[in-house]
Amino acid sequence: MIKRFGFNEYFWSLRNLLKADIQNLMAGIQERVPFGFIAQKDNEIFVVFRGTMTPAEWINNFSFKPGSEAFLGNQSLGQVHRGFSKIYTRKDIGRNLLNRRDNLPSIREDIENALKKCPDNAQVYVTGHSLGGALATLATLHIKSMGYFSNPPILYAFANPRAGGKIFAKNFDGVQCFRIANSEDIVPTVPLASVDLVAQGSNNTTAKSLAKAQPSLISALRPDLDYYHVGEPIYFTVHQGTIADNHSIPTYLQALNT
Repeated sequence: MIKRFGFNEYFWSLRNLLKADIQNLMAGIQERVPFGFIAQKDNEIFVVFRGTMTPAEWINNFSFKPGSEAFLGNQSLGQVHRGFSKIYTRKDIGRNLLNRRDNLPSIREDIENALKKCPDNAQVYVTGHSLGGALATLATLHIKSMGYFSNPPILYAFANPRAGGKIFAKNFDGVQCFRIANSEDIVPTVPLASVDLVAQGSNNTTAKSLAKAQPSLISALRPDLDYYHVGEPIYFTVHQGTIADNHSIPTYLQALNT
């Protein structure tokens, strides 16, 4: 093991708040979230992100109308989902929520600092499930953009939502990326792929129906960016009867083992 990384995640937990006294109030609204690790075997480096676990992470997964921002502040790397970007790049303020002291490194910094201690001819593999798959996608482009390794990283993303726009996806040219998804899993379908409900000037029946629906709920769900998946898709079909089970790691392991 080279490095573990994580961050403190803040969300209101009514059950915890009701149980907490005033001295322990902060413990009711924050949770230390370990998010992954970096390991090395011989000349191979593995950057691993776990899947979605906490309520706030599920909210991030299902932000149908997310904001976007330039990845790592660099317009040439393209626009990405703001929620995923913040998780990856924000400083960890530890337990210092009130005074806002950023005293722990971000996931980005943890990864960059750890990898720069590795041989530059090593092969880096990046993987993750669900929200971890989206963060693994960001990490893959981050590692590529570092320019440190002689070989580009290789990505295996499982059940991941879309993470960025067209320019972001274009930056993966020349990188081996494999995207494994259950066709019955809803998470890889978000954020919505397009900001446009219909093509301009389109006159077919479907286009007319969608145009009438545009002022309603569908319009409210439209993202501010055309979102793209990256990599070669590898699909399987397993219907377990619930949204959660269709998305779960055991379902994906079952498919991989058959």
